[in-house]
Amino acid sequence: MDLARVLSRLRPHEGWGTFLLMGITVLGLPAAAVAAEWVPKDEGLFAVALAALLVGRGLSRRRAWSWTVWLPMSASLGLLISLSVAGRGLLFTGSGASRVYDFFEGWLLWLRAAATGGRSQDPEIFLFYASLLCWLAVLFAAWALYRQCRPLLALVPSALIAAVSVFYSERGVIWLVSQLGCGVLLVALVHLGQSQDRWETADVDYSVDLHMSVLTAAVFTAATVSLLSFYGPLLSREQISDWFRRTFREPTARVEDTAERLFGGVATPRAGLPSADERDHGASSYLPQDRLLGGRPDLLDEVVMQVWTDEPAPLPESFAPMTDFDTRTPPHYWQGLVFDRYMGRGWSASVNERTEVQGNLPLAAPPAYRGVTQRFQLVAPHGTTLYSLSGPVWIEQQVEALWRIGPPMQMQVSNEPTGTPTAHPTAAAALAQADLAGLSSPIVTYTVLSHIPEPTASALRLTPAEYPPEVAEIYLQFPETVPMRVIDLAQKVVTEGDSAYEQARLLEAYLRQYPYTLDVEAPPEGRDVADYFLFDLREGYCDYYATAFVVMARAVGIPSRLVSGYVGGSYDWVSETYTVRHYNGHSWPEVYFPGWGWVSFEPTGSQPVRELREEAVGSERVSLLPPAGPPARVVRFRWRAAALSTLGLALAVLLATRMSAYVRRRRPALTLPYLWLQLGRAGARVGVQPDPALTPYEYAALLSRELRARAERVSWRRASWQDQARRTSLALARLVMMYSEQTYRGRVAPLRQVALRSAWRRLQVALSRFGWLAAWQRLGDRLTGKAEETS
Repeated sequence: MDLARVLSRLRPHEGWGTFLLMGITVLGLPAAAVAAEWVPKDEGLFAVALAALLVGRGLSRRRAWSWTVWLPMSASLGLLISLSVAGRGLLFTGSGASRVYDFFEGWLLWLRAAATGGRSQDPEIFLFYASLLCWLAVLFAAWALYRQCRPLLALVPSALIAAVSVFYSERGVIWLVSQLGCGVLLVALVHLGQSQDRWETADVDYSVDLHMSVLTAAVFTAATVSLLSFYGPLLSREQISDWFRRTFREPTARVEDTAERLFGGVATPRAGLPSADERDHGASSYLPQDRLLGGRPDLLDEVVMQVWTDEPAPLPESFAPMTDFDTRTPPHYWQGLVFDRYMGRGWSASVNERTEVQGNLPLAAPPAYRGVTQRFQLVAPHGTTLYSLSGPVWIEQQVEALWRIGPPMQMQVSNEPTGTPTAHPTAAAALAQADLAGLSSPIVTYTVLSHIPEPTASALRLTPAEYPPEVAEIYLQFPETVPMRVIDLAQKVVTEGDSAYEQARLLEAYLRQYPYTLDVEAPPEGRDVADYFLFDLREGYCDYYATAFVVMARAVGIPSRLVSGYVGGSYDWVSETYTVRHYNGHSWPEVYFPGWGWVSFEPTGSQPVRELREEAVGSERVSLLPPAGPPARVVRFRWRAAALSTLGLALAVLLATRMSAYVRRRRPALTLPYLWLQLGRAGARVGVQPDPALTPYEYAALLSRELRARAERVSWRRASWQDQARRTSLALARLVMMYSEQTYRGRVAPLRQVALRSAWRRLQVALSRFGWLAAWQRLGDRLTGKAEETS
């Protein structure tokens, strides 16, 4: 028995096309869940979906069975299959039964945790409920399609569940798009089949080519839906996401808390954050938005804090171009936590000492600085991290200072905001090396004084590159896993820099060439973030810019670190405060210069360059290396555009071929009576009306004379028109002879359709030209007659 006969016998009632499309559509649900990697070893969801489809199809076709029969049967089968998937073994087998029993015990513990408000870390519980949900969704789809004949209703539950998985995991979007595309084809085929059944029942005739026409339109519609589903969200995903989170923040938070409490063993929705064992116990490695080197950050419009400073109020932006540098207020960098340890996948802040401080902080003052007093009112939850402008030297409230390099013990502490306390001479050197990682306290209102360094470019150029051992040991560190090409690139970028300051400016200018965007994916597992940003991603936001700067600076021997906090804020002239919002979250690098301490740089392209008073940045800029290539998003778009263009061209060629074949099949065969009828219409346009009293030879001769007469009246290119009239007369003679033999003698040589169509096309073109010539000559005759009458 050959394969065709086997397939014919196994052919489902609805046809292989509908059955396979239904299978592909429902398998998109487990495919999206597996791609999300919620729990390990979840491939059993595919078996659940296939079993639910076959069982649902079989039960739905049993019209005599009511819901009281097939509902308990399908529910029991779904429970058994879900238990087998969660227990990772078939029931009623030796090992499978023991695994299912162990799962049942875990499920009882989960029930107790759910009832008592406890927590569960068992991922198999989640897999059990996911299997049940997949079973119910596919079973409902089979019932809606095969029992109710409503394909659109069948697709809704599985598509919604897949969309939720894609939304929270940010993975598997291709399977959701495939679901939608195949769903459109399925809806078209099912409705066409229903219409054909109705037409055949009512004995209504319909075209046999209708199936191909509907399928062609459905393919284009499915392709359009798939493209819009895949690329449409990219156009306004930020607005939709922000609106969704603002609207459903509270219920979403409750759902996430409950899910984390009951399904603690499930993978976190967002990848890319440093793992727990990678974080230092001294301080958190998260930024204010918990987005350090992860995927796209969630920047909201919430107010984080309000800050009053003793500086003059900034001028409105409309007056800014009219002022010089000295009268403009530079953007404020509200520093939170300072990170020193780079681990390839993220950052952590090491803390070696914690001290209670109030009043002056034991830190050395730079040679030149600007003192700014700030009063903070924190509005949003901040944990224990406090913020200030760089270089805090005095704080009014008692807080905890986090030290990497602790201050000397011999010093005089004062509660007056006079700046840096005086220290014992033997402790002066240690005081200069004291390194503050941040301030910590749960308070929400506090006042702090900062000494912001204001060096000149010349002073930083002349600073010797001789770093204290403690600084070099901490801030020149980077893991051995950093690829060599990152180090080579850093050395190439700073080739023309003669000092650490010039090299830092070169690194800053080079990184500012990379496009800024928030819509980036998390770094792949096992990839160094700096390498991924510089050579693969080639676009990103502040975390990536600052990380690449620090890693490249350390690679060429410049001590540097990453600082997180906020930048800028809107100024309120009524309350005289800066309002800092969630979307002002920022990261930036700082470079160590002996004697001056830490000086900030701004490699992020979306922020203005931090200028020094002595010079405008960029005035002496040398030629820079271009980035390694266009952003990965642009490269992917080009490949996708090329693939889509190729696919569209192939579909267009296929459609044109199909349409051409369809037109050829539907085009009626040419006959001599039909051609003679068309000849009479063309002759009427020339000026010779068809007359039943004339024989074909007489009419052809009359039309030939008219053509020659029209050609004789032409004053331009007369020879060409005369030659065309002669050739047209010969073609008319051949057509008259064939028509007369068929009409009067009843015999004619077999007509070849291709040759006949070609001959008629040439004759038709010639008669059309003479028709336009006759119309033009008649118009000239009318104008000439009117002119003669007027004269």
